[in-house]
Order: sequence, then structure tokens, then C-alpha cells
Amino acid sequence: MGLTFEHLQEKHIPELEVMFTQYNPGDEREDSYKHNPEQVKVFLNEKQNIAFVAILDNKVIGCIFGYSLTMIDEAEKEFYIYGVDIHPDYHNKGYGTEFMKFVLNWAKENGFRESSVPTGSENIAACRCYEKAGMEQDDWKTARSYTIEYKQK
Repeated sequence: MGLTFEHLQEKHIPELEVMFTQYNPGDEREDSYKHNPEQVKVFLNEKQNIAFVAILDNKVIGCIFGYSLTMIDEAEKEFYIYGVDIHPDYHNKGYGTEFMKFVLNWAKENGFRESSVPTGSENIAACRCYEKAGMEQDDWKTARSYTIEYKQK
């Protein structure tokens, strides 16, 4: 089987928990969704929250968390991506780029005006991934933000 993508569902939560326990052993951050299945369930119950999983050979290898943001001065909505994770065993194989392309295409097809994702300027691999997926870097000095705007038909 090849790489596929799905909306994150409760059935995926146990796999995410295992994946992130392996990914960040000993990570005890209180704000980490990576070790808190209940927090992921709460996230999934909020209407504006959107999440996807990447699945390779029936195994969850990554996830993307984001939400729909409607600006007060505009009727259009933005897809704000704030969590992009691929298990380290699958880094540098193009899976992250394909996953981002899928999510960005999904946002475009679902009427979002643009998508954006923040990242630290030192996270070169993430920056490359976002650029390969078609996003452009915003002009920030200490952090980077990538955006893709969709042309209206």
C-alpha cells in the first residue's frame, strides 16, 4: 500500500499516542497534545478544528493540526496550520511534502482564501517542505511563516 491521507478520527488516537511516545520519549510538557489522547478528542469536537493523518502501509506516520479562521474584516476564511508532525523514521523521504500538498489542496477545494503555517527560522527542513509544497515565505526576521493564496474562480 502507498501513502494515503484521512481526516483524523478517534480511531487514530491510539496510534498517534504510540507514535509520539516513540517520537518524544520522556516529553512531559503540560501543553503537549502529543501525549494526551483526551485533548485530541476535545480538539476533534470543536467545529473549527481540522486535522489529518498520513498513513503508510496501514500505519499512521504523521498528522497535521489546524483550524478555520474567519477574519473580522473579511468574509473569507483562512486555514491556519499549527502542528505538522511526521515520525522521524519517515523524514527526508518526501512524505511531509506530499502530506502538505494534500492538505493545501483540501483547503483550496473547501473554499479557504489562504493557508498559513508558522515555523521557527532554524527549522530548515520544515521550511523546505513548505516551499516544496508551494507555499511562500512571509517576510519575518526571527520566525518564518509560509502562506499560499488561492485564486478565486
